[in-house]
Amino acid sequence: FRAHRSGMLPLSERCQLMQLRVPSCARLVPLLLVPVLLQAQPVRGVGDDALTAPRGSIRVQVSTSISDFSRRYGKGTPGRADGSVEPLGIDFSSDSLGATQFSGLGPVESAIRTLTGNSAFRLSLGRSNLVSTVRRQVTPIALEAGLTNWLSLGVVVPIVSVRNQVSLNINGDTTVGTVSFNPARGDSAAANANALLVSQITTARTQLQALLTGCTSNPSSNPSCASILASAPTITASATAFSSGIATIYGTTTSNGAAFVPLAGSAADSAIRNRVQTLRTQFESFGITALPATSTGPARPSAVVTPDGLRRYVSDSAFGLNAASIGTITRQGIGDIEVAVKLRLFDTFGTRRDTMRFQPRGLNIRQSIAGVYRLGTSTVDSPDDYMDYGTGDGQNDIELRSFTDLVYGKRFFGSIVARYTLQQPDQQILRITDSPDQVFPAAYRRRLVDRDLGDQLELEITPRWVLNDHFSFGVQYLFRRRGEDRYTGTFTVPTTESGLPAALDLDARTLALETSGTEQRLGFGITFSSLAAHARGKARLPVEIQYLNTHTLAGSGGAVPQLSIHQVQIRYYPRR
Repeated sequence: FRAHRSGMLPLSERCQLMQLRVPSCARLVPLLLVPVLLQAQPVRGVGDDALTAPRGSIRVQVSTSISDFSRRYGKGTPGRADGSVEPLGIDFSSDSLGATQFSGLGPVESAIRTLTGNSAFRLSLGRSNLVSTVRRQVTPIALEAGLTNWLSLGVVVPIVSVRNQVSLNINGDTTVGTVSFNPARGDSAAANANALLVSQITTARTQLQALLTGCTSNPSSNPSCASILASAPTITASATAFSSGIATIYGTTTSNGAAFVPLAGSAADSAIRNRVQTLRTQFESFGITALPATSTGPARPSAVVTPDGLRRYVSDSAFGLNAASIGTITRQGIGDIEVAVKLRLFDTFGTRRDTMRFQPRGLNIRQSIAGVYRLGTSTVDSPDDYMDYGTGDGQNDIELRSFTDLVYGKRFFGSIVARYTLQQPDQQILRITDSPDQVFPAAYRRRLVDRDLGDQLELEITPRWVLNDHFSFGVQYLFRRRGEDRYTGTFTVPTTESGLPAALDLDARTLALETSGTEQRLGFGITFSSLAAHARGKARLPVEIQYLNTHTLAGSGGAVPQLSIHQVQIRYYPRR
């Protein structure tokens, strides 16, 4: 929107003052209309340009853009080449959802390997598939005031709405999981059964240890002492480790156990029951019957993990993640507010034709620069919601911009815009992961870290063709390169907080992995303008309506979204 002064008197008064005859006035009208039409150039076109608001005028601009994306250009995804297009929720989707995605399940996997004697055991909740579709709508309200004919001051307040439509499925078709929810964590009968098994193994081990002690002190005290001395030490050590593993993983009446244990009928479950049978046979060979045949193994789950069960695991504080349930989320609020100063360095059109876009002939150039300070007024992604998208980056930025307009004849108007963003450091509460595919970090990884987002370079080229006084067509190409983020902060998580067997060291530098990237976009737009018709008195309002459709063509370096953007912009030029 632009309002500007017009120092011209009505034509009738000018003719009276000049005492011109009617024919002379008639010939003078077209000449006087030329500056008017040049000042209200028929069609401005899509994209930014080097124009500044004239001295004493105000330009208000309202637009809205809708960005949709459900895919990204990935990096380091197993089985995929870097830069290939992949689903946005691919890190949450897996043929074997387990310790790779859930950082807290690594110790459980190791403990089950020890318990089963299988070093190749893989903890898996089953096959998961998460579909994520994000829609981001930004409505910036921009106000630009002309301080001089060469200098303007602008403010942009973006109103942002983000919706992540999430669909989660796990074990929907075939069951490939090796574990499921531990029944002893919510069922007292299962906890009692586990406690009984541990007690029986402990009693049998104690009885065998007594025989070993007697044979050690008096080898002739028992006819079986030779066999006892040869095998009892190994059997008692094995029974001690096994009963301890059962209590730790499955839980008893005095311990919760792990969230997941081997699924009934799985190879791991069969291995554990075989070990119970082996111990029983070994104890019975020495006449020890404390481990009866009715005790076949710990309580085991028979149902696979479901989507509701996975959501419960993520949100229930008892499991250690203490995050929001997996599902669709909508976030609305203010984005990062901008304050900009724009200076026109030179203009071959001349200052008296400030808003002119085209000359009847020849080449004309306009050059401007701008400095922008962006305030971190937005809301960032919540560390406690794995599906969240914030309304902005939430930190202060300094941005430098360069605008170059090239105009040739009546039909061509092109702009080259360069932007360089210097991101300012801040502090944020984040969950520190060991790798980018660790998408379900536990609550004990939540820490206040120092953050410095990577600087960003953009180059935007927009050629436009004026079809007539009402319509113009434009093409826009954008290249963006973002440097790697920097995170600092080291922390030691004690076992009392994490529940892990040993203290855990966290280094925030791992958060910088896969944060750099490049992106290329191509867009096409059309503009309708009533400025020329309004200048001739044939249109009531001087307005421009623009539509720009942009798509991401390529991306690399990290999780760069494949965007489809629809932008509508309205400008209104009231005269003062």
